[in-house]
Amino acid sequence: MDKKEKRSPLRSPSFQDSIFVGLCSAGLLAYSLYHHYFDRNTSEWKTSPYLFPTLIAVFGLLLTVSLIADGLRECRAGGEEKKAGGRKNFVGVLVLIAAALAYYFLLPLIHFIPATLLFLAFLFIYLGERTWWKIVLLTVIATGLIYVLFGIALHVRLP
Repeated sequence: MDKKEKRSPLRSPSFQDSIFVGLCSAGLLAYSLYHHYFDRNTSEWKTSPYLFPTLIAVFGLLLTVSLIADGLRECRAGGEEKKAGGRKNFVGVLVLIAAALAYYFLLPLIHFIPATLLFLAFLFIYLGERTWWKIVLLTVIATGLIYVLFGIALHVRLP
């Protein structure tokens, strides 16, 4: 009789990712709440510079719950589910980090809209999209939505 081998949740990559994302999100949430309430910040929440980090932290905590559920599902399956590319793609991670750093350094030089268009176009090409009209359409729509949502509707000062 083959006994299904039960894996520890801590050995599941999804569970490990959930711990990392959860700790980062909790830290960001604590940081933003602390600074909003205890700094000399007299602005209300809708204009607070700590609103955006708080929202990111909340979405990170929701992602944590999803990753925990995924990790527990993997453990219940007994390791039968193999994820594609079991090894992490470190070269891909390094390329994305380099792209993010280039975007960070380009922002003050060429400003938000051109830097974001270049960044998104590079990411779409790197991730495998080869149809030029889709790349142009997606980068223009995404950049426009970000600009309208944050720059116009929420009055966030974009670089």
